[in-house]
Amino acid sequence: MTARNLIGAAFALGLACASPALAGDPSGQDPSVQTGAPGPIGIALPSVNGRGAYVTQIGQGDVARITQTAPNASASVRQDGERNEANVSQEGTGTAFADLRQDGDRNNALVAQDGAGQNVLYLTQTGYQNLAVAGQTANGAMHNGAILVQTGQYNEMALVQDGSDNRAALTQEGAGNGMTASQTGDGNRLVWTQQGNNLPNLGVVQSGNQAIQITQTGQGN
Repeated sequence: MTARNLIGAAFALGLACASPALAGDPSGQDPSVQTGAPGPIGIALPSVNGRGAYVTQIGQGDVARITQTAPNASASVRQDGERNEANVSQEGTGTAFADLRQDGDRNNALVAQDGAGQNVLYLTQTGYQNLAVAGQTANGAMHNGAILVQTGQYNEMALVQDGSDNRAALTQEGAGNGMTASQTGDGNRLVWTQQGNNLPNLGVVQSGNQAIQITQTGQGN
């Protein structure tokens, strides 16, 4: 299975596990969920010329894989701990930038960037056995950008961005939280924060020129 297909499968699984009441009926939201419109999300695209891959690992059993076929691609993986795994795929005809940092044990990250446009992604995992999968397909003059942060243990996060000028800032703090988001089309903005344990996956889908900010706190089921 390719990285892109694996991300698609993870995203589909995340939507299947999303809370129907919270995702489909805003009027029935849990009081620990607050929504609104985010402010500007600034995620700059660093200059990328040609291809470059950088790996730093401190610990035992860490694995890093980087595949680059895009003409302009930069990937950096830094792992400090044991049995962490990072996979980065940068394809297409455009520009890709990915910076992954894992600090802890048994964290797993999978990033796939593709398309004719520009993608930038920063991913930080701190803790134990967190999982993050992200796919970006850029097609347009403006770059897609994402900042993903996981702190704690057993958190799962999946993000898909397909189009142009999409921005996402996703944060998980705690244990056992689930988060799945898809942004297609152009000009979407998403800020989603989970602070607590076992918080439900809302399964956010935005299809173009939409903006939402979500904060989940407390203890889920």
